[in-house]
Amino acid sequence: MADPTTFSSAKQFIGIGAETTQGTAVVPTVTVPVEKFDPQDSYTWLDDQALRGSMVEMYNRIQGVQKCEWSLSGPWFPDTFGYLAKNILGDVTTTGASAPYSHAISLLNTGASQPGSLTITDYQGPTASVGARAYAGCVVSELTVKGNAESSLITWDAKGMGWKSAAASVTPTSSPSTEVPFAAWRFQLGLAGPASGGTLVLTCGEFEITIKRELQVIYTGQNAQTPFYIQRGKVGVAGKLKFTAPADEAILNYMINNTQPQAQIKFTNGVTPTSDAAYRALTLNCQKAGFKNVKIDRGAVAVAYDGEFDAIANTTDAGASAGYSPMKLTLSNAVATY
Repeated sequence: MADPTTFSSAKQFIGIGAETTQGTAVVPTVTVPVEKFDPQDSYTWLDDQALRGSMVEMYNRIQGVQKCEWSLSGPWFPDTFGYLAKNILGDVTTTGASAPYSHAISLLNTGASQPGSLTITDYQGPTASVGARAYAGCVVSELTVKGNAESSLITWDAKGMGWKSAAASVTPTSSPSTEVPFAAWRFQLGLAGPASGGTLVLTCGEFEITIKRELQVIYTGQNAQTPFYIQRGKVGVAGKLKFTAPADEAILNYMINNTQPQAQIKFTNGVTPTSDAAYRALTLNCQKAGFKNVKIDRGAVAVAYDGEFDAIANTTDAGASAGYSPMKLTLSNAVATY
């Protein structure tokens, strides 16, 4: 008896590539190190229940339109994160003639205000000939960055939609970069100013920033089951902060007085000066943070506070496309363009 055909889960990998036309798959240009990829192809099922004189509920099932929903998560890497951030926000201004390049990512407000789309390629083995499935037309609906200084790496989670998967056109090759993830103890928080100097807050032990974007999958009579387009809508940003050892009630007063201070989270790989080619960093800046829920946490040895805020639209965080943006991400890495 011959050995059965099996596929090792350890050899799985995810690649992404930027599309020119939404829904037209492209081969991956980068490998994204992830811990989880959870895709779900789905159809709208159209059941024929028209009466025919028999004691039957359903006579036929017709396949309607299709789409996929997916989620991704993994450690934060300074090179690949920009593809997801650009996809959900859209406005990217890159400066620098060589590494480290600086990418300022804000909300796109010009033209149709629609960022590009991605093809996510999932290599897992069983797909005939190529071993991989491609999810074209992917757009991000939610992107979260978070970390716990005591116990975690900086990590990210993403959710989105796209076209139903199909066999990839070629067998992809895993080509991860040599970048490394960051320990969460590297993050710094600034309130009522940047994460430096007199506005640096040293008592925050955990953070979470989530960008959410409204999506609508649009179907039309085009003699095809695929979406006509996935339209991007409004963007909102929410944050959670845990102050594990606060010395005062400053965080509570931000809510009580509706002060709406600047909230800035920054983490680097510790390389100095910042002009060094090996410098890597991400700054998450919300120029106006409207705190809405702040409560005391008595469950640990030290009294703690939990705070939640929504980012308020402002012109300071806006990019080259002007208008308003709830936040600006500034990413420093060795990638010349996204």
